[in-house]
Amino acid sequence: MVAALAMSVFALPVQAQEKVDEFGVFDHVSLGVTLGTTGVGVDLAAPVTDYLQVRAGYNFFSGFKYKEDVDYRAKGKPTRGKTTAEGTNYMGTGHLLIDVYPFPDYTFHITGGCYLGTDEVVKIENTIPVKDFDRGEGIVIGNHIVGFDDDGYAHGSIKVKKFRPYVGIGFGRSVPRSRFGVSGDFGVQFWGKPKVYEKQTGMDLEVTKEDLGDESNKYYDVISKFPVWPVLTFRMTYRIF
Repeated sequence: MVAALAMSVFALPVQAQEKVDEFGVFDHVSLGVTLGTTGVGVDLAAPVTDYLQVRAGYNFFSGFKYKEDVDYRAKGKPTRGKTTAEGTNYMGTGHLLIDVYPFPDYTFHITGGCYLGTDEVVKIENTIPVKDFDRGEGIVIGNHIVGFDDDGYAHGSIKVKKFRPYVGIGFGRSVPRSRFGVSGDFGVQFWGKPKVYEKQTGMDLEVTKEDLGDESNKYYDVISKFPVWPVLTFRMTYRIF
């Protein structure tokens, strides 16, 4: 879909000069297609002055699944067995960013703004129901236990903040002086310390560290160490007018 959108835009007739010497307030608009650690995305950008450009868009990062054998047990009890858990990621986000060009003749820029998306970035559940489990037992996720429902499935998730401030640096213009352009950005989203939740009676309940001990697994081990999400993106740009 992204490729089709890009091709349709590139097919638009040229309605303005190929080269822009100066930027004014929203006197140009560009369409960008992005790829990076935030997934695949599209955005629109416009200049405010030669020193300032703004862009807004959406990124979609989903579909990766991974499985791992995990222990299950109750709090304070020895491990009763193992089951296979599957994690599925989803990190769709919208963004509003401001690019500041301290030296207008050069493409280096400093960027600030925010990303906004779902708080649930990983969903976790066992793929095969556990039979004959005791009340209070669940799968071990990081330093937490996610309890089984009546059918022997544990439904958990890893959540972060929905609103994520962003700072970064980059090269290239969101609205290029020529008809086409490329740019790259590197920065971080501040999404807070990830937390584990379990679904009980239709509600999300935070699972605390006291629910387990020192046992762990890779689902939570990796993501819990990142209160920020690194953002590295590559952007191909077409200036519409």
